[in-house]
Amino acid sequence: MKNLFAIILSCVLVLCVTACSGGDTKSTEATQTESVTVTDEMKAKMDGELKKIDFEGIICITHNGEVVYESVSGEDEKGNALTLDSPMYIGSVSKQFCATAIMMLKEQGKLSVDDTLEKYFPEFEYGKDVTIKNLLTMRSGIVEFSFADEVTDESSEEEIFDSMKKYVFSCELTFEPDSKHEYVNTNFILLSDIVEQVSGKSYNDFIRENVFTPLEMTNSGFASEVEDSPYYSKHLTWDTLHDGRVEAVVARGAGDIVTTAPDMEKWMTGLCGGKLISKESYEEMTANYSPDNNYEYGYALQGAYGSGVSHAGRIGTYTAFDYINAEKGFNLFAVTNKVNTKIVNLPFAMLGDLMK
Repeated sequence: MKNLFAIILSCVLVLCVTACSGGDTKSTEATQTESVTVTDEMKAKMDGELKKIDFEGIICITHNGEVVYESVSGEDEKGNALTLDSPMYIGSVSKQFCATAIMMLKEQGKLSVDDTLEKYFPEFEYGKDVTIKNLLTMRSGIVEFSFADEVTDESSEEEIFDSMKKYVFSCELTFEPDSKHEYVNTNFILLSDIVEQVSGKSYNDFIRENVFTPLEMTNSGFASEVEDSPYYSKHLTWDTLHDGRVEAVVARGAGDIVTTAPDMEKWMTGLCGGKLISKESYEEMTANYSPDNNYEYGYALQGAYGSGVSHAGRIGTYTAFDYINAEKGFNLFAVTNKVNTKIVNLPFAMLGDLMK
């Protein structure tokens, strides 16, 4: 059986953004505020903030859809100079896509967040006690994943998932559902399975058809596709994922997406701007369901600086972070192929002067 802790450390981890958290209620109404200008002095200060944290990678800040700041440095895994269009793994930032898929199916009347898991996983002893909402909010008590049986790169996707579920469903809950918040990747792996069951499509196809295509995210895909994609394989390998194909497969819904900075701008704008889900659904996603926490957490979106929402992710050596402020029209996306947890402080450091 795979070592649980090795998998967790190498897979899709959240980076808690307590340093950036704000107590203000987050606005879900995208407003066209006056345009902003980054002066030479402001740019120099922003460049300096990146230098302070030894940031090497891609960062892009937009206001009302217009780029106001960008910085690109470093190389990809194949030694090519990074560009704004370089594809990168984004780890747990991917959870937003899975949560949005659930909200889409909810809006279609195909599921309820109050559904219990026994409806989808009748073999799970505690399925009657855990809801979809518990999974979305990381308040389920379900254990972090491992495998009941040995799986290898030669195992089929079905065998990998079956072994994972067999292990998870054999374990007792670690706490009573909704009694506390505990960040566990398994929650979103199971949500991706529910998307497949309800939609009748593979998870990848559902996201591609309902998110990537309508938003014209033409350079976005999934970690499991990297090896066979000429586009991705020019820049990326599975070498950075410690369990290779197994990790790429089991990251589904929890940390599986490969994308670019321009595509992430389309995602952030589309998510909060009503292009994918209703205003009401976005409000539900960005509400705080863990008042017992020292940071706000909704459905894969966390309360952040200046009434914004954000999420961070890590997979292999990659660290990514996105920040959305619908009220003030700012988006920020940063990604590096070198571990750098300090990027969670970028909204405060980079947007402080712009958002005054």
